[in-house]
Parts: sequence; structure tokens; C-alpha cells
Amino acid sequence: MFFILIALAFQIRSLYAQDISVTASASDKTVYENEPFSYTITVKGSMDFSGASLGKTEDFELLSNRTGTSENFSIVNGKVFRSKSLAYTMVAKKSGKLQIPAAVVKIDGKAYSSNSIEMTVLKGQGGASAGSGAQDSKELLSVPKDQIFIKPVVSKTKLYVGEAATVTYKLYYRVNISRYEQTQDIKPEGFWKEEFDIDKQVASETEYMNGAMYRVATIKKFQVFPTRSGVLQISPYRAICEVMKTDVMRNRWGLSMNFDQLFNSLDKTLKAEVFAPAIRFDVMPLPEPKPKDFNGAVGEYTFEASLDKSEAMTGTPVTLKFNVSGKGNIATLPDIDITLPGEFEKYEPKVTRNIDKKNDVISGTKTVEIVAIPRASGDFNLGKVNFTYFNPDTRKYVTLSSPEFKLKVEQGTYSGGGGDKRDITRFGTDIRFIKSGAESLALPETPLYRSILFYSAFLIPVAAYTFFALQKRREDKMRGDVAFARSYKATPEAKKHLKVAAQFLKSGQQKEFFAELETALTKFIGNKYNILELAMTKEEIKNLLVSKNVPQDIIDRFMYILKTSEVYRYAPIQETQENLDALYEDAEKTISEISKLT
Repeated sequence: MFFILIALAFQIRSLYAQDISVTASASDKTVYENEPFSYTITVKGSMDFSGASLGKTEDFELLSNRTGTSENFSIVNGKVFRSKSLAYTMVAKKSGKLQIPAAVVKIDGKAYSSNSIEMTVLKGQGGASAGSGAQDSKELLSVPKDQIFIKPVVSKTKLYVGEAATVTYKLYYRVNISRYEQTQDIKPEGFWKEEFDIDKQVASETEYMNGAMYRVATIKKFQVFPTRSGVLQISPYRAICEVMKTDVMRNRWGLSMNFDQLFNSLDKTLKAEVFAPAIRFDVMPLPEPKPKDFNGAVGEYTFEASLDKSEAMTGTPVTLKFNVSGKGNIATLPDIDITLPGEFEKYEPKVTRNIDKKNDVISGTKTVEIVAIPRASGDFNLGKVNFTYFNPDTRKYVTLSSPEFKLKVEQGTYSGGGGDKRDITRFGTDIRFIKSGAESLALPETPLYRSILFYSAFLIPVAAYTFFALQKRREDKMRGDVAFARSYKATPEAKKHLKVAAQFLKSGQQKEFFAELETALTKFIGNKYNILELAMTKEEIKNLLVSKNVPQDIIDRFMYILKTSEVYRYAPIQETQENLDALYEDAEKTISEISKLT
């Protein structure tokens, strides 16, 4: 029995045995000065420790000694896996390339070190940080948490890619506040954000919480739409409030001041810094299989389509109009398009968006108007258009279809034959001077079978038939094959975005230039390879290009442009015109090179 117990003890020990590792991570490796971010230490293999010794550094500061703790325990194939995480909130005190030193965790008397983290810290935007000056830093006041705090309220933390979640930051306070301001705007990575307008005046609502009565003000509210799956996080939120000095003294020490002290401090305020913790989201990918014509729309929508006339003359325009209305991310709804027969000349669509933010819901309408001109007579079936979206409430894909558009075209003044899009009139060249006194009007004696006209009579119809057959096949494929249609228009659409970027560059609008450059690159990849570009991370885009055998130098250039555009969209600094021109030329070159690859 004794030996059995010893063997059993060793077996239990081996069951729980697991190599111990310590890993440090940051919620974002690119931050601003004084912008709070989460620093997490994860220990795998043991939960028998209470804290960690953080590496000494003068570049970063802990906002609070309080940590968030999470533990995980699981058994897989009879083996036990244990892990424990400690989360801290930090800020960087200066800009530049900085390093968070390794942390040390002691377990059973043995020290284990984590990795260090390289951080890129951008200079804070002017006036955004209340503690930017020495004087402000001295005036920042530490107020007890039960007197003033920020509570984030989230409508849901488990959601699908593209599904909306409402985030509200509420300020709870028991001291007198004259005003408040946020130190940095929230730029959640991996989300599209739509902000709601908030009354900046401190509200007078009251709420009973934790045995005390608080006044409550909603200080920030927005909806986020995740653009990729996985665990995503919104960084800690930070605000500065102006608190009446006498009120703070009364709350800390009671009414023990004499009259002179009270009189001299009646009109004085101090700044108090308050924080809200980070918010984590579990974002699920959209279910498979996706419909063939699904292009990324998520929400709840209605779809209307119309053709402004059923009969037209050649050379006169007709207008197709498409309306998508409902709740969801209207700003990123995919464009609606229709492939028309080769006898129609189609112009650039006119796209308008009307976003409504009433009743704490993002809704609105996207309208697409397509003008086309028939160049030949006949009865045409223009086909129908499908709009497919994913409804997260029902967890189902919904396809809405337009009616089939039919158009009868009669011959007008336009005689066909291609030409320019504008009517051209020539004066004085229709009739030439007739020469008199010609020696002979007889045709030269050339056999008919040796004349160009003879061979043209055979070759031109064959060439025309081949051309129209290929054109018809391409149009049929465009209608039935979404991947082919997107790949076909990838380069032209990218060039349109580059053209817009060039206009921003010329007018000196740098942030808009970088945004349009980023859109050109990501939409180009999405169209060329028929993927939902909004749901892909930069690393996934890089892996996709590798899988498509794109040369490494082109991939490196593509990723550099993408990363540079993303960083400079939010960085409060300006680039030189020479560097911007070079970046634009690199983008043109990169898109051109990838477009030539299969």
C-alpha cells in the first residue's frame, strides 16, 4: 500500500507538471505620450504567485498599483494546463523608441523573467494632455476612488465581425466638478468607430451605487464595428476633471478649516485624473459558408432599386438607382454595381451616404446612381442586382434582389460606331471641292480576288463576331462570378483612389492623403483576391501575399506603405513633400506590379 501511495503521488505530480514561462505583452505597441495602455504579464505553468516585480524605467509610469488578475485552468488529453495573468495600466512619459524592461516573477523561490517590449511612443497632440506642463503636473490631484471614477458600459462584448457594440463612459462623482476633458481620443485598433454627440455640460442625474448616492454624467459614447475576428481591446480611457478645492478638502478631512482658509480657497480648482479600464471583446468570424455574392455588409437593411425609364433612344442617358437603408455601418457598406451589356456606355457611379446617429443607433442610407447611355437599338434585359448582408440577431445571411430591369431602345440620332462620349460636330468639311477636268474616271484594272476589299469582306465579319463573342463571354462571367468581377475591377478602382490621394497631396491634406492611400492598397488586395479586406489584419494580408507568390521585395514595400499610412493618419506630425511624393510613387508602382501577377 505504501508503494502504491508513492507511485500515485508521483503520477499526480507528473499530471500537474508543466514548464513555467513568463510572457509580457502590451495592448498597443504604438501609443502617444501620456496615453494609458495595458501591460500584461502572463505566467503559464503555475498560479502560485501573488505579484510581479516590474523592471525599473524612467520612461514609463504605472497609473495605479492595482492590477487586474485572471486565471485559467484546463485539462487537455489528461494533461493539466494552468496560467495566470496580471494586467497593469501604464503611460509613457516621453516620445521615441522606448523599451519596457523585463519583469520578474518568483515561484517556489525561483525567479522567472519575462521578455522586454519595444514601444513606439508618438509625441502627444498639442493641448490634449492636461499634465503636459510642469505646473499642470504638480496640480494633478489624487481623489479617492469612492469620490470620483469612470465606469464603461458596453452593450455587448461577444459579437461578430461588423456587428455594432455601443460603448458609454459614465463619470460618477460625489465632489463638485466644474468641467472635464479627455486627454486623448480613443482610436481602437481593429474597429471602425462612429462617435455620438455628447452634451459637454456636466449632467445632474443621480444614481445609487455601492451604498452611496452619485451624480452621473455621460462623457463619451460611440459605436464600434470590429473589422477582424479574435480578441480585441479598447485601451484604457483617461480624463481630467476640474474639482473645487474646498470640496476636496471637505471630503477628505471634514469641515475643520477656519473661515480665512475657506474664504481664500472658494474660487480655486484642482485637476483630478480619472481612468476607465480597458475593454476586451471576443469577436467571432462570420459563419461559413458565405453566399457567393456576399461582400461584407453586416446589420439589418432594406434594398430598393429602380430604372428611371423603360424606353429610351440611342444616345440618351438612363439612370439606375440603388438604395440600401437600415442599421449598421453605413460608412463601409460595399458599393453596388451592375454589369451592363456591351451596347451600353456606363459612367462612374454617384455615391451618397446619409448617416443618422439618433436614438443611440447608427443607421442611415447609402444611395448609388449609375448613368448609362445605350449605343444600339433593341430590347435589352439588364438583369437584376442582389444585395446580401449578415443579420447578427438571427445569425443568418439575407439576400435582397431587385426586379429584372428591361429596356427597349429605339434608334435615335446617334448612329453608333463608338467614338467619343461627347457629340462632335464638324463644319465646312462635309463636302469637298469637286475637281474638274479629270483625265479618266475608270478604275484601275485589278482583279477582284487580289483587292483589299475582297479580303476585308471576309475578315471584318469574322473579327467582329470574335470580338463580340469574347465581350459577351466576359460580361456573362462578370455577372455570374463575383471573384472574377472584383479581380477585373481591382486595378481601375485602385487607380481612382490613387487619383483622389494625389488631389489630397496637392492640397496639403496629409491625413486625408494617408487615409486614401491605405484605402487604395487594402481595397486593391480585397478586390484582386476576392476577400473581405476590412476583416484582415496586416499580418494576414502579408501572409496572403506570400501565399500568392508575390516577390518578397514587393511585399515588404506594400507593408511599409500600409504601416506608414496607418501611423501617420493619427500622428500629430507632418511629413516632407519629398517623402510624400516618394511614398505615392511607391504605391503606384506596387499596385502596378501586383496587378500583373496572377
